[in-house]
Amino acid sequence: MWPGSPWLTTDSYKAWARIDPADTSDDVAIADAVAAASEAVELRAPRAFMVDDSDPPVPLPVPGMAVQAGLLITNRLMSRRNSPDGVVGVPDMGAAVILSYDADVSQMLGPWTEMVVA
Repeated sequence: MWPGSPWLTTDSYKAWARIDPADTSDDVAIADAVAAASEAVELRAPRAFMVDDSDPPVPLPVPGMAVQAGLLITNRLMSRRNSPDGVVGVPDMGAAVILSYDADVSQMLGPWTEMVVA
């Protein structure tokens, strides 16, 4: 779908998550999460990945909100690998639930989502 270079990469996630670039211990898991998040955002908000009508078509810059949504989804996927059932232990506060729905992601992708009529 996205005809240019990847708009979300392992390196961009590591920079956003403040992970040392020299730390490669989780790169395979991060790459998998980045790929899944990228695909999810591209499928959910295809209008954010438009190309202009020049010949040949040139991809328009990916909106910052779509990139931020991709980073948040990637982070959620990385968090879930330590909690397959969606519950994580927090030493100071007990257990916490990783929600399956993120209103921030929906709001960020809202302008580019297409209406579904059932």
